[in-house]
Amino acid sequence: MIKDVKYLGRNIIITLSEEATALTNTVDGGLRNGIRHIIHHQVPKNFMEDPIEEVTRTHRELAINSDEAITFLTATELPRNHVIHGEVINGIEVEVSITMGLTNPYRIDGDDVITNGAGESTINIAIIIGRPLTVQAMIDAITLAAQVKALTLAGLTGGAMHGTTSDAIAIVAPSNGHKEPYAGPVTMIGKAIVHAVHNALVRMYEAYRAGPGFSGHPY
Repeated sequence: MIKDVKYLGRNIIITLSEEATALTNTVDGGLRNGIRHIIHHQVPKNFMEDPIEEVTRTHRELAINSDEAITFLTATELPRNHVIHGEVINGIEVEVSITMGLTNPYRIDGDDVITNGAGESTINIAIIIGRPLTVQAMIDAITLAAQVKALTLAGLTGGAMHGTTSDAIAIVAPSNGHKEPYAGPVTMIGKAIVHAVHNALVRMYEAYRAGPGFSGHPY
């Protein structure tokens, strides 16, 4: 579904090949229809502005209709800390656009959340699935993606982290066509999501660690 990717200043603009529906916890998120663009926008590390105003200003500068875009905010360096990873599994195409910054990690310890550090760097994941999905299936997908993220990061860091305190995930699927009713872990779509998101996270984490200025775990 990805038609084009452009890097403009502090922005990564992904244009989709067809109109999509998205379920996301970005600041301009929720259940959104008519989506044609996914944007990763870099903010300053000391960002204290209204995030909605920042998103609106970004759309205006890029000449993009806010009704047709979902927007991730991060302070990690773009486009360096960005990866697009695509797979076709059992005939199901999944494309994952991910940015990574690890300055504000957390881990769940029993009934408590342990944090370490603060900032706007984050792990943002857009999962673009080549099959139309019902709302129920999108909820299945975003739940599964969050579980994969936590387990993969725990494995990569020896249990030190499960994510950052400002992570966002988006499930993006075609608006038109027969909608798949479910996307849980035993479905073909669910299995494709697990495979693609895990591999995208591993690839992004390895690239992040190899980047300049990384001197060890920041958590």
